[in-house]
Amino acid sequence: METLVNITAIAVGSVFTLWAIARAWGMRHAVQQAGYCNLLRVLLALMFFFFLGYLFSIWAIVTQHSEWLHSAVAFIFLFGSVFVLLTVWLAQSTSSKLKQYSQHLEQLVEERTQHLQVALHEQELARRYFSQLFEGLPVACFTYDRDGVIRDWNGEARSLYGLTAEEAVGNNIYTLFCRPEQLDLARQTIVRVFAGESFREIEWQYTKDSGETRWLLSSTFPLTDTEGNVVGAISASIDITERKQQQQLIEAQRDELEAQNENLQQITNRLAEANAQLERMAVTDGLTELPNHRVFRERLWREFLWSLEHDQPLSVLLLDIDHFKQFNDTYGHQAGDEVLRKVASVLRQCCEGTSFPARYGGEEFVVILPDMDEDVALRFADTLRQAIADTPCCYRQITASIGVATVALHTLNPDSLVEEADQALYLSKRRGRNRVTHAAREGIRIADIPADEWNERVQQAIRDAGGYAVQQIISQMIYDHLQALRRARCAVKSGTADQCLPGGDCRFQMWSEYAAGCAHFTSNHLQGLSELHEQFHRLLGRVQEELSPEALTQLQRCGQQLIDALHEVLVVIPRAA
Repeated sequence: METLVNITAIAVGSVFTLWAIARAWGMRHAVQQAGYCNLLRVLLALMFFFFLGYLFSIWAIVTQHSEWLHSAVAFIFLFGSVFVLLTVWLAQSTSSKLKQYSQHLEQLVEERTQHLQVALHEQELARRYFSQLFEGLPVACFTYDRDGVIRDWNGEARSLYGLTAEEAVGNNIYTLFCRPEQLDLARQTIVRVFAGESFREIEWQYTKDSGETRWLLSSTFPLTDTEGNVVGAISASIDITERKQQQQLIEAQRDELEAQNENLQQITNRLAEANAQLERMAVTDGLTELPNHRVFRERLWREFLWSLEHDQPLSVLLLDIDHFKQFNDTYGHQAGDEVLRKVASVLRQCCEGTSFPARYGGEEFVVILPDMDEDVALRFADTLRQAIADTPCCYRQITASIGVATVALHTLNPDSLVEEADQALYLSKRRGRNRVTHAAREGIRIADIPADEWNERVQQAIRDAGGYAVQQIISQMIYDHLQALRRARCAVKSGTADQCLPGGDCRFQMWSEYAAGCAHFTSNHLQGLSELHEQFHRLLGRVQEELSPEALTQLQRCGQQLIDALHEVLVVIPRAA
């Protein structure tokens, strides 16, 4: 009976132990999630050990090793019960943990589900917004994938390209838009777009099915997902046909305008050339290509004024071809013209530098010789005469008679200087021609302007009302006062007043009476000139009495002021005229 009880007890303990092992082994995944993985391994090992103990106890009963069986059974039951209880506790703890974990998972799943629903709702709103925005864009837009297949097509695209969404979506842009020669470029462009590159404002031509060709301005951008990967592309285009036509029209007008401007420039250049030629003709003698008589007069006036102001020598050479009429009568006028040109060529060669040759008129030539006194001018004139005589001529020898005059203390004006040279010229002719005569060495002097001639000039100035006659009068007064200053310097230098300061009437008084009746000469201006003129004559008398450098300095200062004032009158005269 006792043996049966022991076997029954051991069998029951074995069953419970196997049940506990099976239960623990079934909970291994849950226990692992609950964090009791190591404890489960220990319990499984101990329960397996005690299960072996149960098997050993049964073996002991069967083999009748019962003297220690009661102690072993008690020990096995005690500890087996403990391990079973631990297994039950572990199962309950694991169940509790799993329940909490399950609740947490359910809460987390619920929250994630709510977030997912919100995200899906927002995604749907965004999709609708994009769809509405894409459809309502005022420019033609379409999207396409990596293979060039169109995925979206808005209303403006339908209007611009003449294709409905049903006709465009799903088709390849290569077949819709590209001509055969454009396929390679289109493929390269799509590859670059899906590599992340954007294209802005590309002009291209699109031909509709109706045959109408339009100019489009397109921009293409890549479309990316949340991770930055390019998943598509969008192209936007506007019709710029009218603008392109306007540009072409503007370019055509610009080309036409440039052509007109070029023609106008050519006309302007020709006009400038014509004006330059007219100007040359106005200042140049057409036959000899030397400056003409008018240019000579203007140049002589400037050189004469410079000579007086800076006390520098100045000479004038007047040349006449000997027996020129015989050239014309014997050989014809063409021979006479050729002789004139040969003489002009000699003048140009000999007068290189500061000398200024010009044609005076007929067979007469004139040369202005700045910085040449009497001796230098005579040597130059003789050189020139010899050069003319040495000039080869197929008709007969060419010779010339020359008259020379040099500015001196008695010289009145440029006209008197030319007149002295002219008288010296005729003296050369009377003495046999082909010679040079200087006016000063022959006593030729024009030292005064007769009163009746000066009066006639003043009357002419009154009739001229501010023209050339008035300029002649003012210039003559400037010459008079400049010569007076030169004579004063010479008197102080030589210490002889009678020789260098000859007396004579001043022509300023007659001019001032004339100027008082002219509206363009103000009373204040005339009063200032009169005061300077009176002061000049007082200082001139003082120099004549003292012959001192101090008095000469004061006279020169006053004289310069008076001359400057007279120059201002010369500036006013053309405006008044």
